Amino acid sequence: MKKVSELRRNTNVRLIVLLSLLVVLAICYFVFEKFRIWILALIAVVLVAFGLEFSGTDVDLGKLVETGSVKESMITKTENGTWLIGECEKKENFNCDNFAYQDEAQTLFEACGGVGNDIHGLDRDKDGIVCESNKKRPADTAAKSVWDILGFQGDTETTAEPVEGSDETTEVAPATN
Repeated sequence: MKKVSELRRNTNVRLIVLLSLLVVLAICYFVFEKFRIWILALIAVVLVAFGLEFSGTDVDLGKLVETGSVKESMITKTENGTWLIGECEKKENFNCDNFAYQDEAQTLFEACGGVGNDIHGLDRDKDGIVCESNKKRPADTAAKSVWDILGFQGDTETTAEPVEGSDETTEVAPATN
């Protein structure tokens, strides 16, 4: 699975997939005369996706709707393919002193890409465990969600949904207004 994940993150692989899709659409354009308009529309969409992938940028549609500014909604990615969104794109923002507990730093670290993308420099020894000198959270204290750590400004309630076939639950992102 790790190899598949690495392939999915690889820009060159994604560019090859997009080019292959363009070739298939071009062939379909000549074979299916009745659907040429639709195929041209799909070609345009794939060309936009190719351009964004090639340039290493994308658009955060939620932020685009919120701000109405394409410039403010542009996001970039690291060399390993992790998209840098919100606090993850600001390199200087966090150090271990910003977190009351180790698990809060760990949550942010993993949300921003983990070992392959330690943009905040929280994992000095590169073992995947950040801010090891920070105190551990007491068992009777509720853990913060990644949304709280990142300063999410929407609806502050999150919901826990059961994970199918397990006793665990997974946190669902708050809805934006």
